[in-house]
Amino acid sequence: MKSTFSKIFTAFFLLIPFSSHAQFHIEGQVLDAETELPVQAFVIRVDSTEYPFSGGTFHLQITQIPSQLIFKAKDYYSFSLRISSGTTKISIRLLPENVNIQEVIVKAFQSGKRLFDTPGSIGLISNRDLLREPAFALAPSLNKIAGVWMQSGSINTNRLTIRGIGTRSPYGSNKIRAYYGDIPLTNGVGETTLEDLDLEQIADIEIIKGPSSGFYGSGLGGVLLFNPVKPVRSQFAQQVSIGSFQTIKYTGKLVIASPNAGHSLVYNQIHSNGYRQNNETDRHNLTWTSTVTKNRTKIDLLAAFIKMDAFIPSSIDLKTFQETPQKAAANWAATRGYEDYSKAFGGISVVQTLNKNGQVKISTFGQFNKNNELRPFNILQEKNHYLGFRSVLEKKYSTANATTRLLLGNEYFNENYQWQTLQNKNRIAGNLLSDNLEFRWYNNLFFLTDLNFQEKFLVSASLNWNQTSYNYEDHFLADGDQSGKHRFNPVISPRLAATWTVSEKFKLYSVVSHGFSPPTLEETLMPNGQRNTSIKPETGWNIELGTKASIGKSISFELSAYYMKVRNLLVARRTAEDAYMGINAGATNHPGLEFKLDYKLIDRPMWSTFFRMNANLTRYRFAEFVDNGNNYSGNKLTGTPATTTNWMLETTNSKGLFLNLHYQTVGRMPIRDDNSLSSDAYYLANLMAGYEKSFRNLSISLSSGVQNLLNTHYTSMILINASAVGNQAPRYYYPGLPRNYKSMVSLRYSF
Repeated sequence: MKSTFSKIFTAFFLLIPFSSHAQFHIEGQVLDAETELPVQAFVIRVDSTEYPFSGGTFHLQITQIPSQLIFKAKDYYSFSLRISSGTTKISIRLLPENVNIQEVIVKAFQSGKRLFDTPGSIGLISNRDLLREPAFALAPSLNKIAGVWMQSGSINTNRLTIRGIGTRSPYGSNKIRAYYGDIPLTNGVGETTLEDLDLEQIADIEIIKGPSSGFYGSGLGGVLLFNPVKPVRSQFAQQVSIGSFQTIKYTGKLVIASPNAGHSLVYNQIHSNGYRQNNETDRHNLTWTSTVTKNRTKIDLLAAFIKMDAFIPSSIDLKTFQETPQKAAANWAATRGYEDYSKAFGGISVVQTLNKNGQVKISTFGQFNKNNELRPFNILQEKNHYLGFRSVLEKKYSTANATTRLLLGNEYFNENYQWQTLQNKNRIAGNLLSDNLEFRWYNNLFFLTDLNFQEKFLVSASLNWNQTSYNYEDHFLADGDQSGKHRFNPVISPRLAATWTVSEKFKLYSVVSHGFSPPTLEETLMPNGQRNTSIKPETGWNIELGTKASIGKSISFELSAYYMKVRNLLVARRTAEDAYMGINAGATNHPGLEFKLDYKLIDRPMWSTFFRMNANLTRYRFAEFVDNGNNYSGNKLTGTPATTTNWMLETTNSKGLFLNLHYQTVGRMPIRDDNSLSSDAYYLANLMAGYEKSFRNLSISLSSGVQNLLNTHYTSMILINASAVGNQAPRYYYPGLPRNYKSMVSLRYSF
């Protein structure tokens, strides 16, 4: 099976000589030095003759012993091996160049197409990109993608937005769906926690920008696909990273693999004292993955356990942000506020190939989460678990002039969520303040078809039918029984995308898609305990036109223009320090331009250097927005910058040296709906360098980097429309990290 990393390559080797014979025999395997996956297509050059091989293995037999063999593969550094014996068995590891990511095969929409051929705007982050980042968090990697913006208040507090969708979520990520393999990470009300994932176990991240309800359900902003690393080669690996603020991270990995099966166990632990007061964090991750293939059946298993203990510094006011940003909010510091939670999730997927043109995939998944949060105003205790399944039937039909692919699928999800609040009496739980039980369920029935005409036109059409329901039980009756049910009307969401191949190196694409995001049950509750039965899901239409092209062998670029109209905008209006209610307050417009460029500056046998840049230019506005008697129509959308740019220089040497430089600019962000206050624009510079080498079965990697090289003082996350509590000033700001450092050493032994 072709890996998404089959374009990222270069070389290390292991040589085991055997006795010579009359003829020269040589056999072995060629692997990617970073992923340990087989290199699918390569050649061995003997003098002036080239012998092609595929599948990662070779068996070469010639009449004379050559002085050397040259191993070559596209996007890998060539490797020369001197020969001194008649019969040799070898294992070659090719070291990758910096790759043109447009050539990578993506898994989005289960199409198996190159990123270059896929209709739509999709961002891609490889495992290499994640690990060559001078940060311990996910946000800096995601923020390298145009149109994607992840604000980070601390390791355990983040908010992700895509093209301006999700800015209204106070402390987390909402209206964006995420999958870890085939397992949804998004709960029954559209909230996703991304910060507790183990980055070392992620093969790559695909980011579908814009509504994709036709295949992935209710994600108005888009979808993140976290593809787990597949166990393919037996090995033991250890990795230790140390950084500023007494941060240390350890990863241990054991992989047992055979031709038809692979099993991987990974343990990850991170501790940090944090930059700010009351900012200590401890997180443990344990992840198990297995892949078993037999005949036409493939089974994937995934199980993960996460234990997080994190203190909460919270947001601060302007004066504290400017003068003493390392301080925590006074009330959170006084109570030593924190959250601790345990989470376990897992699933099993079975893919049965029916024939060469059909297959069926059935997945079942579940999650359990228990959380305890100590807050200045009360103590929150939560438990939730969900179960679900996803099934997809795929069939292909081919004629002389066209190929048609049909998919029919269903995703069902059932969640039980229980939460209580209790008095905080000197950090000890006091009397019960509320006791709630909520049942959430949804069902997505979806259909997708691709039609490819004469390799020139690709049309992809999909349709999703969603039914979402909540059932709320109030178990605290001192203030009356607020129990009730809420079922939203079914939502039908289509998506139509097309690609026109103008030439081999120039493609045009267009997308028209519909998305929606239902309100949470909490947003349907009003301060008096009654339910707002008239509240509606947010819905939006997205129109996008774009082009993907390359010039020669060195330059590729992508340009996309999009416009999204969101109606029934859900606004979280604060009713108390820890309470919000939702209202439909109008509509927003999301027009924007995204540009991405990859330029191969140096393409030599020993060196490969890429210059990459991207930019996002937007004009997000409230089209119709009246809240609490105030008319904000025409104002800028809060919580998202109008412009962001990324400038990256990535260079790799065939000996294993690499250096990455990243410069980012971020525009001003409105903090209040009336646009009376905005955060300052800022720029960040990051640097990462390292060295990779292999000795027989042992591979070693050393790297070190600096985040915020220029020591910029900036806001890494804002709390929009924050209100003053008592005589305190509003606390809008989460300060970004000052200049900080990270060093890493990694050892990998293959057997």
